Amino acid sequence: MPPDTDSIRSDDSSDASAVERPTFERRSLLKALGVGAGFSLTSGVAAGMQDQPEIHPNFGYPVRNTGDVPDELRPDREVRLLASKLDPAAEIPILFYFDPVGLHVDSGDIVQFTFDSPDHTVTAYHEAIGFQTRVPEEAPPFSSPIAPLDGAWLYRFDHGGVYDLYCGPHHVLGMVMRVVVGDLDEADYPAYLETPEEIPPFGEEFEQLLVQFSDANESVEWVFPTPRDVLTASALDPGRIQEEGEVPFEAVRSELTATSAETTTG
Repeated sequence: MPPDTDSIRSDDSSDASAVERPTFERRSLLKALGVGAGFSLTSGVAAGMQDQPEIHPNFGYPVRNTGDVPDELRPDREVRLLASKLDPAAEIPILFYFDPVGLHVDSGDIVQFTFDSPDHTVTAYHEAIGFQTRVPEEAPPFSSPIAPLDGAWLYRFDHGGVYDLYCGPHHVLGMVMRVVVGDLDEADYPAYLETPEEIPPFGEEFEQLLVQFSDANESVEWVFPTPRDVLTASALDPGRIQEEGEVPFEAVRSELTATSAETTTG
């Protein structure tokens, strides 16, 4: 987190021998950080929104309880963040996922991300955050905070295109999703959709690394889907997402389960 800008000041000492320190003008520094002057970096984004609710392009609009969503920011669509064992007989103890995992919205629509389980984020794949950019070029880097159970986070998708999102704490467990904004033709699809090997991180190489810590792990298999598995599923093709409006996580899970079974029997 950037330092408190109120604490970055010039040296007021009149001692001529004192080392001269750089000065920063508050508004210029906030602008450089991409933060509106009306927001306090120390008190949180939500506090700066109390008088006039507004969704920030980088920080969205978090609420501690779904009942606290302002009427002015009534969402157009909802995505739930879940942790559950969908199949009691499955080897996977718990799956962490967005539902729906594929969503089509119009430009300007507000999406409410509802935290039905704790310790999640909604974060854009963006080089400014640390991964390959997988959102429209015009879209800023954005992320929710880690939200409490029954909390919510609102975001307005203003730029048309394909957005790939992930949960920071559960990224390694394949908790990712795709949002398609506006009506796109195949010619509008971003080039990165055709290079699945570049989906970072946690691909096959990472799975192999996880089981190489000791000889006892040689027979261990990674049972969770990877981000690459989920985002390359045919169920998350942008055209299908547009056609169906939303794609439930079960559609992706069923596809991955079938593919795994075919690989095993083959």
